[in-house]
Amino acid sequence: MSVEAHVVSGLAGLLSLVVSAGIAYVVPRVKQAVDAHVNDKTASVVNLVIDGLANIAQAVVQDFNQKIVANAKNAGTWTPQLAQGVKADAIAAVKAQGATLVQLGQQVGVDVESLIDSLIESAVSQNHVSVPTANANAQPPVSD
Repeated sequence: MSVEAHVVSGLAGLLSLVVSAGIAYVVPRVKQAVDAHVNDKTASVVNLVIDGLANIAQAVVQDFNQKIVANAKNAGTWTPQLAQGVKADAIAAVKAQGATLVQLGQQVGVDVESLIDSLIESAVSQNHVSVPTANANAQPPVSD
């Protein structure tokens, strides 16, 4: 693997870490803000929606990683276009599996579309599937 590839790989890992940490920091703050500005019953419903959809998103991303993403990356067919399609399919799967939570969230004013998108991004960063190297047994180049 070239030096540039190592740098890009390192930066991608760092970006993934920063995004995960950012989302881990933001979600509890959102829940606190909701709790502070709505009545207890509504806050409880919103928190239930967030937690339920987060669990579904995590399961969907793990499933997609095992069935689609890893295979495409191993075959060398992973492209930005495929990534967009897989993300759209993951969002649709979360909506389908969490249809009741989606309806409940919409009833109490949750922007479910943005929430699901953010939850998918968070789950992807937590379950990142690396691109395999061309030759795992190859020795790194010797520098002079």
